[in-house]
Amino acid sequence: MDQDNNEYYKAYLREKQARDALESLLEDKTRSLYLANQELEANLAQLKRQHAAILQSEKMATLGVMSAGVAHEINNPLAYVNSNISTLGQVAKGVADLINASQRFSDNALDQDTFKDTFRKLESQYQLSFFADDAQELIEDCQDGCQRIAVIVASLLDFARPKNNEFVMADMTEAIDSALALLANQLKHIKLVVKQVDIPLSYCNLAALNQMVINLLMNAKYACEQAKAQGHCQTPQITLRVQPTKEQILIELIDNGTGIEKGNLEHVFEPFFTTKPVGQGTGMGLAVAYGIVSEHKGAISVESKLNEGTKVTITFPVRAIS
Repeated sequence: MDQDNNEYYKAYLREKQARDALESLLEDKTRSLYLANQELEANLAQLKRQHAAILQSEKMATLGVMSAGVAHEINNPLAYVNSNISTLGQVAKGVADLINASQRFSDNALDQDTFKDTFRKLESQYQLSFFADDAQELIEDCQDGCQRIAVIVASLLDFARPKNNEFVMADMTEAIDSALALLANQLKHIKLVVKQVDIPLSYCNLAALNQMVINLLMNAKYACEQAKAQGHCQTPQITLRVQPTKEQILIELIDNGTGIEKGNLEHVFEPFFTTKPVGQGTGMGLAVAYGIVSEHKGAISVESKLNEGTKVTITFPVRAIS
């Protein structure tokens, strides 16, 4: 009996030893997995920071390309605001003199004939009747010009400002409309056809989508300008279509620009790949667009024929708040 007890005890010790070894191994593996997970989280955070930095860098590069057109867009309303203010300033002295003469006439410091003579001189010098008829229109023009400048500046600041990549339920066409407004002057020499219908709200990042559309439009604009310069098309045209399809949102951007060589199509989404001359492209436009589409669980594809044009097709799933 003692021998049997001894054998049971030895078996117990062997089992305990094996269990302790497994527990120790499990603790080691758990510790390793925890450390690996911490490292992965740190790497993911670093990748997100680098991605944000790349997006911001591409924004600044795009802003530089747009700067001349934006300056012209601001100068137009600024010119007539300055002109109207100059006109109002010239007439202001005459109005002040007229008010002064009226006050003196009211106080009997001027007789009627002298007041009439003073009024005729002021009318002749400052065209006060013209001012009386057009003053309100001049003021409204100034207000309209200032409002246009304010909208352009606000759009620029909104585009250039680093974003917090906030996703909200929104209408994606808001991002498209904002991009078109910002590029209005850039695209004024191109026939722009926009076909939009009502689309469902979707969980999206409007700021990122705005940047995506601007990148695609700037690429299409460049291709169209080059095609016209090379004689491949008489009327540069960009067509932008937005429509819902089943549980997706479809965006198509078609241009009749220079197109892309077949051998380059497979590289268009690669960072820093560009067919533009040095100094005219960063090679990040489509790469950034691809990243934004992927972030929205969508898909993007490019079809192109050399000297005929390019079609970019994007599909986004209609997403609820996740």
